[in-house]
Amino acid sequence: MFQALRSKIVLSLTLFTLVFATTFVIVYAYFQIQEQRGIMIETGDFQVEMLAYFNTTLVDVNSPYYDAQTGTLIVNADDPLSMNYVGNLSVSFNVTSIVASRMRIKLQEEWTLTRHYLDQNPLYPIPDVVESVYSSNHGALYYPFSLLKVTQSYVPIYTIDGYAYYPDVIPKGSANLISFIIGGDPYPVRNNEVFVETCALHLNVLVDIVQANRFSEVWNIDPTFFN
Repeated sequence: MFQALRSKIVLSLTLFTLVFATTFVIVYAYFQIQEQRGIMIETGDFQVEMLAYFNTTLVDVNSPYYDAQTGTLIVNADDPLSMNYVGNLSVSFNVTSIVASRMRIKLQEEWTLTRHYLDQNPLYPIPDVVESVYSSNHGALYYPFSLLKVTQSYVPIYTIDGYAYYPDVIPKGSANLISFIIGGDPYPVRNNEVFVETCALHLNVLVDIVQANRFSEVWNIDPTFFN
């Protein structure tokens, strides 16, 4: 009896180890993929190329407007004369999959307002004031709570998890170009004889793609979500 009980315990521990190991591999692979976001994401079944432009200038890993360490786009959010001005920004995705798939996208935005004081006493300098700023919801033409605009060809389904779910199945085979962001509004800044303000956006794009018939179990959402 003791031997049988011992065998059951060993078997249970072995199963737990296998389940944990499998889960760890999946989770690690997911975060490893996410850390490669920004330019190219590749797995065995999917390849996603993010195409970010300022007007006609493509942002690549060597661009001054891409921070490779954080995987973020650097956007000027106040000066229309700047090359990386928010109004010049467009973001699309070139998706190639060997299976029919579903896609969801999440923007992580950090809008930073910096105030620099002028004509300072060199003995008593005033440090720059830096603060994060936020937007209200501007309606269907905009990404929720953002000044960035969504293209009219992309009609996502938004949920409380912060993702914009692409409504259609992405067919397998040839590359599919999906437009997402087209421009945005500047953040209002103030400039006077006392101080000048600037605003910058650091934009982080998360892309999640799954096999179309597994979206419910992988994303833990209702099977009728897209109906």
